[in-house]
Amino acid sequence: MISDREIISRFKIRPKDKVLDIGGSMRQRDEIRVDTLVDIIAPEEAPYGPSKLRAKNFVRLDVTRDKLPFGDKEFDFCLCSHTLEDLTNPFLVIEEMGRVAKRGLIVTPSMGADMVFSHINFSEWLTGARRIPGKGHHKWFFYKKGKGIRIIPKNYSILYTHAFQIVGWEGEEEFIHYWEARVGYEKGDDLNIHKLIDEYDKYLKKQSSKIKKGRTLFFIDSPQYYLKELIKLLLKRGVGFKYRKNF
Repeated sequence: MISDREIISRFKIRPKDKVLDIGGSMRQRDEIRVDTLVDIIAPEEAPYGPSKLRAKNFVRLDVTRDKLPFGDKEFDFCLCSHTLEDLTNPFLVIEEMGRVAKRGLIVTPSMGADMVFSHINFSEWLTGARRIPGKGHHKWFFYKKGKGIRIIPKNYSILYTHAFQIVGWEGEEEFIHYWEARVGYEKGDDLNIHKLIDEYDKYLKKQSSKIKKGRTLFFIDSPQYYLKELIKLLLKRGVGFKYRKNF
């Protein structure tokens, strides 16, 4: 994961810059001085590690529905890291980032990394011993096209088919996009399933040297993962047990 120091160095963020962070309550910035944090939950309410607000200001907002309550180019820099892929509608806030900030950075998982099937895990979400491609709550893939971003739906039905069962990825873990003035992007077709399959296939062919395919539906995982999961089940440890009290 790209560090705060690397962001400051690569993108020349100055101490006096007014910085906006969108969606950063779950992982607040350690070394970047954030003026305003926008999220649907406050850092103190973050489910996997609540923390005290570090930014100067906090604005509670559903960015999938509401516009940012700021003036045009009010901020010098806008950060949005590992947030857009979670949203049902990331396009409103993408447009708004370009309106309220002079420049900024978008970080998401790379498309290849978010296709890799996980190891066996049946204690985190209590959904059984299934493997899933990438993170199960992610809704979109992001990759570079020209000078902008191509955004396409993450369709799990497609990813469970034989052609897309990926168990290893040697490419970049993150997609990092720096922008100035506005965020250039295009949205892929989410209605034509055949076009989506073709686009997935085209991406993987370009990345063929970085991927490893294998069995994901019927498989035997490494013994260490079975032992780890058995211990977690016996001790009732894991996200699933913590947040689903009826189990």
